[in-house]
Formats: sequence, C-alpha cells, structure tokens
Amino acid sequence: MQKKNILLILLVSILLFSCEKEIGRIDLTQNDTVIIEFDLEKDREVKFWTNLDIEYKEKPLFVYDFEFYKGDEYLLKGGTDPLITINNRDEELTVVNGITHWKFYGRLDGSFIPKSDGRFIFKTTFIRNNTPDLKINKAEIVFIK
Repeated sequence: MQKKNILLILLVSILLFSCEKEIGRIDLTQNDTVIIEFDLEKDREVKFWTNLDIEYKEKPLFVYDFEFYKGDEYLLKGGTDPLITINNRDEELTVVNGITHWKFYGRLDGSFIPKSDGRFIFKTTFIRNNTPDLKINKAEIVFIK
C-alpha cells in the first residue's frame, strides 16, 4: 500500500512540474525597458527566470525593476538582483587575464500571482552600472507559468 502511495505522489509531482511552460521572454540587451502583456488566470503563479551572459573586471551592480498592471490599473512595483538566483542551469564561470565571463540560466527571487483573471502588463527596466569593462552578451527574462 505504501509503495502505491509513494508512486502516486511521485506521478502527481511530475505532472505538476511538467505543467510549467514558458509564456514569454524579453531581451534587455537592446532596450533598458521592455513591456510585455499576458492573459492570466486567477492564482496561477508566474515565475521569473533570467538568462545572462556577461563579461567584466569588476562585478557589476544589476537590478531588474518590475512594475505590474492589470490593464491601466497599477498594482505593485518590485525589484530583484539578477545575479542572485536559484536553480541555476548551464552555468559557466571563467576568469582569464582578470576578465570574468559568467553565463547561466537561473530562477529569480519572487513571483507574481494574479488575484483575478485578466490581461496583465509587466514593465521591466534593467538598471545597471555601466563600467567600461562590462560587456553584456545576453540579458533575458523568461516568464514561466
């Protein structure tokens, strides 16, 4: 009996995990501010991931600043450091001649859970110090639900 319960729990967990899908992606290398819209369901969490590829001598200061709207109604604002992530994948970190090359795909802190069904707008601004040695090859935010 216990083996059946464990198997059932594992199966349900796999199904829940596999239900997550990418619903959008924005590139912040060309524009510091990007707006994206989604039709979302009440209580269906949206998670944020980042796909970064950067080179630097001195570790940069970065913030992804988010504003959330339902239609024209302002809901909230928040920010997160894209260099502090969890569940990193495909991470590569090398230092050659004092230049650090770091790329990874990682989950950002925080999420958004709509309180009702509707059309939601996410306005994201990439705030950073632009030191002469900083090279940003990729800076994407991936939206997962």
